[in-house]
Amino acid sequence: MLKRTFARFALLSALIPVLVHAAPGDALLQDVQKRLVDAPVIRGDFVQERQLVGVKKTLTANGHFVVEKKRGVVWHTVKPFDQRLQVARDEIVQKDGKETLMKLTADKEPVVRTVGGVLFSLFSGDLSGLAKHFDVSGNAKGPRWNLLLSPKDASMAKLIGNLKLAGDKTIESVEMNAASGDVTRIRMSKVTTATQMSAEDEADFD
Repeated sequence: MLKRTFARFALLSALIPVLVHAAPGDALLQDVQKRLVDAPVIRGDFVQERQLVGVKKTLTANGHFVVEKKRGVVWHTVKPFDQRLQVARDEIVQKDGKETLMKLTADKEPVVRTVGGVLFSLFSGDLSGLAKHFDVSGNAKGPRWNLLLSPKDASMAKLIGNLKLAGDKTIESVEMNAASGDVTRIRMSKVTTATQMSAEDEADFD
């Protein structure tokens, strides 16, 4: 189930913000977390590119996302097709229009709490949540920062080689290098914050 969930995530994320062992890494993580904007609602656009082993053509998709700190995250792919991935800490839902294609809940699949927690932390920029599952290295010199996250758990390492994050006040780019050799790159832009969701945001969560 874990492998299938991450495979679906990779498809969507490519169609898609510890306990840290060393004190320097801990300080780095805290430094970056302090730089990230903290708001009830964060929204923006994204472009995602995926390079698959054995496939010459890069797969590209784009859309928009919204993070509501209490409800979760929605990644709404607009092109090449309309599809949404809704992520909460204990639930992952994939929708095609109003039709639910996949729904995984922690009460039926306990591993969803781990997977959902990782995805929620990644999308929302909650680096402390990622720290439970990844070792961290990188730098935060000057206005910009970058992080390299390496899986601690052997079962997760079979799926993800590493994650690379970069940005300033928000996470601007994510690169996921799968153990299989597939690479997913995500660029976020036009990121804005708000105190509450708009009607368009609400529609994404419906």
